[in-house]
Amino acid sequence: MLRASVLVVLLALLVSGCAPTGGGGARFVLSRFGDGITEPVGIQVAGLQPGEPVVLTARAHTAAGWWSSRAVYAVPPSGRVQLWTEEPLAAPYAQPDGSGLLWSMTGPSLSQQQLEEQWVFRGLNIRFSAEQEGRMVASDVLHRAPLAAGTVARDVTGSDLQATGDPEASGLAPTARVGTLIDSNPTPVNLRPGVIIIDGDDGGASGAFAARMIATAGFPVFVLPAFVPAGRIPGSAALSVETFDAVLTWFASLPVVDEGRVFVYGTGRASSLALWFAANDPYRIHGAFAAAGATALQCTSAAGSPLLIEHGRALPCANPERTIAGTDILPLQRISGPLVLACGLADRLLPTACDWTRAGEEVRGRADGDAFLYADGAGHDITTPPQLPIGLSDLPPATAQATEAARVAFWQTVIAKLTGAIRP
Repeated sequence: MLRASVLVVLLALLVSGCAPTGGGGARFVLSRFGDGITEPVGIQVAGLQPGEPVVLTARAHTAAGWWSSRAVYAVPPSGRVQLWTEEPLAAPYAQPDGSGLLWSMTGPSLSQQQLEEQWVFRGLNIRFSAEQEGRMVASDVLHRAPLAAGTVARDVTGSDLQATGDPEASGLAPTARVGTLIDSNPTPVNLRPGVIIIDGDDGGASGAFAARMIATAGFPVFVLPAFVPAGRIPGSAALSVETFDAVLTWFASLPVVDEGRVFVYGTGRASSLALWFAANDPYRIHGAFAAAGATALQCTSAAGSPLLIEHGRALPCANPERTIAGTDILPLQRISGPLVLACGLADRLLPTACDWTRAGEEVRGRADGDAFLYADGAGHDITTPPQLPIGLSDLPPATAQATEAARVAFWQTVIAKLTGAIRP
């Protein structure tokens, strides 16, 4: 099982010894590992008055309003509070956490589009303050670059796909937007694994977050909406197999993409779609990533609304009200490369999430490079990149912290699998 304490220990090993010693009064010492919003930060305060509790706050002003978090710590005889080793007296997290003040921030209620605008495309300054006996004794400002920093994106239309000569693209309208290509900037010249993200329409871990996380790590990404056309009622329109096939042909033909190392990633309810394509086209799709979803192709309603259409006909899907035992699990044993599945054992949105993952693992069997992550105490949304205060504020403190730890572990695994797929 994944436990927050393991990740805390790893962070402690990274940042121990980084802080200056000596006098100079109370001060923040921020150990940084990159500048982006999702990059880890180790927070500590030195030079505090021993024996007197310290109140730590983090505040950031955005276009939509203020985001903030607050925690209280006992100050040991050393006068130094290291958030990755000290348990808070009061905080929105229960265990030591070096960056707990960041992911636990709360702010205005935002739509999915506003969340993406704020955390993907805008940077922000976070002001930390420390108070003892009602008096501010230390403050510092941390600038976090937007998640999209260092990436470049462009819309891809039907005419782009038709230029490959793939007959599957012939039915697409030339001017219609099919999806978005995102890559790191500047673009590396060597061939790299690529990822097609099939983006669900249920918010949270949307393709905007996942795509930038992958592109920032140096891998090209194509974001394909799972439910089209835009503006329809969520889940009311299904993705066509022909559209995916045309996207795969075009994406694999790009000069930066290793056509033998294309992965699929499904967000939200589209996770099973990614698994379906990986299992049904193992010669062109190398591996798959999915989390907190079914490992069977389920209809979007008990009435039989389909997820996939092929040549104008709906592909068979299972009634979502049927039991896992009575549903056909996707043939995951066909996937040729790494398979990464993850779930939270405290998932309230989909309480059967880990049951689906276990069923998928049983069908898959043992295969080199696979990873099945069962996150102890974590909730549903574990595919949102770490350090983002999204989808956590309504959870109990222990669940929120376990979910954040699961996000760290999931993304470390995804990036590691992509890096391991780079061919010399």
